[in-house]
Amino acid sequence: MTQKTIVENLSQKDSNEKASLLRPTAVRRRAAARLASIQLGYSAEVTGQPLLEAMPTFLDNYADDIARQLRVKKIDSEHFYAVVSGVNHRRLELDQMIADGLSEGWTLMRLARIELVILRAGIIELDGMPHIPARAVLSEYASIADAFNADVRFVNALLDGLARRKLRTAEMSTPGKAN
Repeated sequence: MTQKTIVENLSQKDSNEKASLLRPTAVRRRAAARLASIQLGYSAEVTGQPLLEAMPTFLDNYADDIARQLRVKKIDSEHFYAVVSGVNHRRLELDQMIADGLSEGWTLMRLARIELVILRAGIIELDGMPHIPARAVLSEYASIADAFNADVRFVNALLDGLARRKLRTAEMSTPGKAN
C-alpha cells in the first residue's frame, strides 16, 4: 500500500466513524425542527411579528441552513408545524403554565426571551406529543437551552416539574425507565 492509499483509507475510516456516531436521521430531522421552531419563536418574540406571519420568510431564509448544520436534507416539517402552531394557538395557556411553575417573586417578565420560547415549545411537546418520550423531550430542550446560552438547569427543572406534576405523571413516575 502506498502512503496515499493509507491516508485515503484513514480518512474514509474517520468519516465512517463520524457518520456512525450521528444520531439516526429521523431524530436529527426532529432536532432540526425543534431548533428552527426556537429560532422562529425567538425572532417573532423580539420583533413582535406574529409567529405564523413570520414563518414563511423564516423557512425560506433559514430552514436549509439549519438542516445542513444537523446533516439532514430537510427539517421534519410536520414536527416543526406542530410545535409552531401549538405555541401560536396556546400561547396564553403556555405562559400561565410557565408562570405557575416559577418560584415566588418571579414573573414571566423576568425570564430571558429565549428561555420563554424554549419553555413554550417544550411544553407543547410534553403535552401534545405523547409518542415522544418525556425524558427525550427534556434532554433535547436542555441541549437547545445550552446551545443558546440559556439557563439549562432552570429550563430543565421547570419542564421536568411540569412533566412530573401535570403533563406526564405516569411516565415520569417510573423510576429508572430509559426513554
